[in-house]
Amino acid sequence: MGFSLKEEANAMIKTRVVVGVDGSAGSAAAVRWAAEEARMRQAELRVLIARHRRESFALDARQADADADTSTVQTAVQQARAVAPGVSVRGVALPGYAVPVLVHAAEEAALVVLGSHGGRSFFGQAHGSVCSQVATQAQCCVVVVRGGEVPADGPIVVGVNDDPDASTIIGRAFEEAAMRGAPLIAVTVRDGGSSTAEEALGTEIDLQLDPWREKYPQVRATREVIGGKPDKVLLQQCRQAQLVVAGARQQGALLGPVGTRLLQRAECPVLIARA
Repeated sequence: MGFSLKEEANAMIKTRVVVGVDGSAGSAAAVRWAAEEARMRQAELRVLIARHRRESFALDARQADADADTSTVQTAVQQARAVAPGVSVRGVALPGYAVPVLVHAAEEAALVVLGSHGGRSFFGQAHGSVCSQVATQAQCCVVVVRGGEVPADGPIVVGVNDDPDASTIIGRAFEEAAMRGAPLIAVTVRDGGSSTAEEALGTEIDLQLDPWREKYPQVRATREVIGGKPDKVLLQQCRQAQLVVAGARQQGALLGPVGTRLLQRAECPVLIARA
C-alpha cells in the first residue's frame, strides 16, 4: 500500500516549526502563519524569544526583562493554540542575540518563521537584518511573514532558473501547494522582451517540473516566462499569491538581490528554500 501525501510529507521533513517572536504585530502575524503551517504538517510548534541580557543591568531590570519575555511567549503560545488547537505548542525564552539563537534552533526544525515589519525590533536589532541573516545562515527553510492580507485561494509562486538547486526549490513549492490545495505558478524571468516558454528555455523547464507534477498530481502547476527584471517580476506576482518560494544561495552566502528584495517588499509571505 502506498503512502498518503501527508505521510510522505511527514516522512521527508523534520516535524518541528520554529517561530521567532518579540511582542510586535509582525511577530503575531508570524505566529498565526506558523501555527497553521504546523497544523498542516502535523508538526510541533516551538515559540521562541531571545534577548541579550547584559550583566551590567541591575538585578531588578534583568528580572523585569525576563518577566516581559515570559509574558510575550505566553501570549504567542495562546495565539498559536487559538489558530491551531490540535497542535503541540511550546514556548521558550532564551538569553542571547536573536540571530545565533534562531540559527541554532533551525538545526532541529523543518522551518523557521519570522515576522517582518518596519523599524527596529528584536530588542534593538534591525528586524530586516535579523530576517536576512537568519534566512542566509539557517540550515532549514525560512519564511518571512509581512502581516498583510493575502488571498486565501491564491497560488504558490516559485521563481525558477537554471540553478543546480532549482529542483529542490521547485519541490518545496509543490509540497506547500499540495498541503494547501493551491495551484502553483513557476515563473522564469527573461531579461528582455516577451517570448514563449519554448523559445526562452526549450524543454528544460518541463524537465524541471515534470517529476514534481508526477509526485503531486493533484497540484495544478503552470509555468510562465516573463520578460523583465527578476525582482520586479516576482514582486508583481506576489500581489496575487498566498506564498512565494525563492532559493537561497549556498549556506553562508548572501541571498542576492532577488531574495533580499522579496524579503523587503513582497506583499505575501516569502519562503527562502534551502537546498
